[in-house]
Amino acid sequence: MSESFRRLARLDEQFHGLLAAFKPALKGLIPDDVNFTEDSYDELFIILASAAYYARDPKLRKLSADRTGGNPKLVSVIMDEGPKDKDLALLERLLDRIAPYVPVSVLLASLKTMHADGSPLFKSYHAAIERITADLFRIAAGFAPAEACPAVLVKWASGPLRAEIYAQLHQG
Repeated sequence: MSESFRRLARLDEQFHGLLAAFKPALKGLIPDDVNFTEDSYDELFIILASAAYYARDPKLRKLSADRTGGNPKLVSVIMDEGPKDKDLALLERLLDRIAPYVPVSVLLASLKTMHADGSPLFKSYHAAIERITADLFRIAAGFAPAEACPAVLVKWASGPLRAEIYAQLHQG
């Protein structure tokens, strides 16, 4: 059943148009970074949420900057006009669009895999991935997330999936 819902989401004619602005910055981060099929929604959700954290939290951005002071390419795209950039609103629309199609177990497995990836491309996202995981713990346990937590992550984790997130995060 969820397979057909995810397929319907992908067929939305606006989805790929909205994603086009970020496509070059997502190269190499998403398994299917050409077609963005439903099999890539979990990675896409994580990378977009990570970029939203970086855009909202200057301390996290500074912490994650590389030796030259640069941030991940996606964050640079989002921040090219400053913190009030319209790209952040677009990113949040995309997050909201794909959130219902991201299964909890798949997202949690992808968080682990992406955090374990030591390549330079993923290392710059490690701090935000840690923040996502911490906020999922907070939300599932009934506490408020960090201030920079994207609203869609709060909505996704505090809705009907909350019990499942709690159970999976606390099983070991």
